[in-house]
Amino acid sequence: MRNPIDLKTIESFNKKANKDGHVRSARNSTFRNNLIEVAMDWDQFRKIDHSFSDVVSGEMPTTNQRSSGRCWGFAGLNLFRIHLGRKYNLKDFQFSQSYFMFWDKLEKSNYFLESIIETADKNWNSRLIMHLLSNPIQDGGQWDMWVNLVDKYGVVPQSEMPESYSSSNSRYMNRLITRKLREDAMLLRNSVNKGSSTSDVQQQKTDMLEEVYKMLTIHLGTPPNSFNWQTRDKKKNFLRFEGLTPTSFYKEHVGLALDEYVCLINCPMSDKEYNKVYTVDYLGNVAEGHPIRYLNVESHKMK
Repeated sequence: MRNPIDLKTIESFNKKANKDGHVRSARNSTFRNNLIEVAMDWDQFRKIDHSFSDVVSGEMPTTNQRSSGRCWGFAGLNLFRIHLGRKYNLKDFQFSQSYFMFWDKLEKSNYFLESIIETADKNWNSRLIMHLLSNPIQDGGQWDMWVNLVDKYGVVPQSEMPESYSSSNSRYMNRLITRKLREDAMLLRNSVNKGSSTSDVQQQKTDMLEEVYKMLTIHLGTPPNSFNWQTRDKKKNFLRFEGLTPTSFYKEHVGLALDEYVCLINCPMSDKEYNKVYTVDYLGNVAEGHPIRYLNVESHKMK
């Protein structure tokens, strides 16, 4: 039997808290002020030295993912922009972070609905189904998910698909699409379990994805099919490239061989051998793309 919190204990808590001068001071200070600011030790803060022995110079300014979970995509695009900046001697350049986000959300929606079809025979309250329903289009991702998106959709300059409010503040967009996908999951499970044909179920899924596509265009805009790119390098030379597509822009102007890279992890668990590749079930975005792969190595090798 679990022991409850009785009222006498709460009364004791209250008396001791009210007698504690530190508690009263902290309460009065934080009631209308930010706790972080109030708790800051300014004597220690002013001692922080922001000068460094090693400084990266000559590279482009940092980018900002704002209130979104696109760190993995920003990391991938930063790899590209450094390469492109050195190739064309650019002072600054950004790839569109909204562009990869759009296709990632659409592909994750399809991946989720395909997983729901695949698991339609499972009990709706099984741990697997609950896991699938918990967060079907979260912002986060993995290296192989990034490679899948670039291989299929390429990349575009930020000027062709700039940041929107929802790309920089993704919470409410994700919430709305998640609600829609959960509703769709119920309908798909019902169709499969009622014996609908594979073609009918796939058509139903396609209709659902069309609605997700519309929602994404509302929040993020419409991805470009073709564009021209022009800029000036650090020496003020004018550069212009016409008739580009997202995939040709990637292949002709970036051209990094992403298949030569692998995601390293250090997982020192007894059931995870080193120098072997691991994956995670039901984690991915592009259905026909690479599965998620992690090469487990010892920490000293990773360094």
